Amino acid sequence: MKRNILYFLAGFSVLFSVLACSEDNKYETSVVRNIEIFLNDEAWSLNVGISTKPLFIYKENGEYFANYTSHYRFQLPNGKYKILSTLQPDSIPCPKNLNDVIIRQDPAAKMKYEISAPVEYNSPFDSPLSIRMYNRTGTLRLKATDKKADKSYATVRAIVTTPISGYRLADATYVKSPLELTRSKETNSGGVNYTDDFVVFETESLGESVSIQIDYLDKDGNVVQSKPMEGTFTIVPNAITQIDFQLNDTEHPIIQDFTVTILPEGWSEEVVTPEAPIEVPEGYTYVAPSDNLETVCNTLFDDPQVTELKLFLKAGTVYNLGRLTIRKDLSILGQEPGKKQERASLNMGNADITGDISTIRFEGIDIQPTDDYLFRFSVTSLFNVDNLTFSKCSINGLNRSFWQDDAKNALGAHAVDRLVIDNCRIMNFQNNDRNYPFITMTDGNPIRNIEMKHSTLHSPGTKYVKTLLEGTRGQTDNITVNLENCTFVRSGNTSITFFDLRADKMENITLVLKNNLFSGISEAGKGRWMYLDRKAVKDFSDNYRTSDYVLSNWGVDGGEEPIASVTKEELFVDFVSGDLTIKDKTSEVYTKRIGDPHWIK
Repeated sequence: MKRNILYFLAGFSVLFSVLACSEDNKYETSVVRNIEIFLNDEAWSLNVGISTKPLFIYKENGEYFANYTSHYRFQLPNGKYKILSTLQPDSIPCPKNLNDVIIRQDPAAKMKYEISAPVEYNSPFDSPLSIRMYNRTGTLRLKATDKKADKSYATVRAIVTTPISGYRLADATYVKSPLELTRSKETNSGGVNYTDDFVVFETESLGESVSIQIDYLDKDGNVVQSKPMEGTFTIVPNAITQIDFQLNDTEHPIIQDFTVTILPEGWSEEVVTPEAPIEVPEGYTYVAPSDNLETVCNTLFDDPQVTELKLFLKAGTVYNLGRLTIRKDLSILGQEPGKKQERASLNMGNADITGDISTIRFEGIDIQPTDDYLFRFSVTSLFNVDNLTFSKCSINGLNRSFWQDDAKNALGAHAVDRLVIDNCRIMNFQNNDRNYPFITMTDGNPIRNIEMKHSTLHSPGTKYVKTLLEGTRGQTDNITVNLENCTFVRSGNTSITFFDLRADKMENITLVLKNNLFSGISEAGKGRWMYLDRKAVKDFSDNYRTSDYVLSNWGVDGGEEPIASVTKEELFVDFVSGDLTIKDKTSEVYTKRIGDPHWIK
């Protein structure tokens, strides 16, 4: 019996020892000895005597573990952690899972947030714990420059609309959701010396910006006047974006005369040019960014008091024209953009025309086709146009045709006296491997004068073999084609005809080709430049081609074919991507300024 008791006690002792070892392993710890903290890439340390706890420690799954000061070394159970640091510890709710923590924009727009991204840190903690905090906010400062008071209002209310509503701790990203921040300030000086600061999440890293509206309120709180500030403004992190403006400008319904100054830490100044002031040309109607351009056009077309439409578009704005039927004279002009400002952009579908039209003009606009054609007509369309002009425009990604006339067996249904394309870049035409001419005319529906100058037509489609201009053979009116200082690139199919300009039913067709540049992909025994007949009246001079662009049939008399220059790889910066800037400044293409001047710099 005694022996059994001794065995039992011995076994119990062994078991206790095993359990004790197991518990020791369970709570094994390591010491975090070396802590490196940076603020905006400068070394930072917590001042002695301050009890702030900047370090937040979470387990690998995001579960909250502890909040420590950075004054001392500390121990952690062995494992994997995510650790972050902030100078605003009260902004982080505890205990809460890291993955659920979003720091919201301070509605009072006064709190700045200096926070690091979570750092993964694993035992045994041999390497330094290195954490970099950054100011995730910037200050928007509104500062009036007025010297003369305006006593018609007693309070200035600034409304700042920001695209960012919060900051997500887990992945150090911003929450994109529009948010209005409002602050009212009484003024006894009629706006003189008005200044207000809004601390908001920075927008620079996202390429976003804030907008501003100023309300003027009387002593009873009634809005006397509201003025939006023209343009939008980038909030730079850890900096002041200061806008100096005239608060009491009575001449303009919007605030557009201002200066933006960036004041980063250290107060080194960088002046940023604001958007170009909106100066609407005489006779034009300003179309606001919030307006639907298609609706504006149709409303004016329907108005019997309106004989012509002259519309002015704001730079840096995208407008939608839709599938418009043009029924009156129409001119659409884009604002000249300011520094670093984009041009007005126009989403344009298949346009139709009806009636007798003197002028259709597009100028200073980036056109993005939303249909396969820019203009397309059927037998039901009846029109005569004196002048159709595209000037200083870009057209990118047109799938099929610029001008597609489908009115077969409808002689005289359509006619354009003069088509002008001047200083335009038409890029990626037929890029989706379609096979349609750039301009198609049907029998008896002519474009009598076609002028293309100082422009580029770039066609990379591999199935595109059609001519650029089709339909002259069925016209009875004489036609003139004038191409000067243009760059033509066809980098897709090699079995092409550039121009089919036969004049079966005309007395003659006049062709003026001067100072043009041709290039593309060629293949032995394939390709034709011109398809002409004896009715062609030609005026050719100083037309060039890249030396590696060889067609099997130029279709012209000796001495009229393009002159060989250097290869396309030697001539252009990047032929494949469509950067046709001339890099060989010793070539005659450069010295004689051949082709589109846009690429000669």
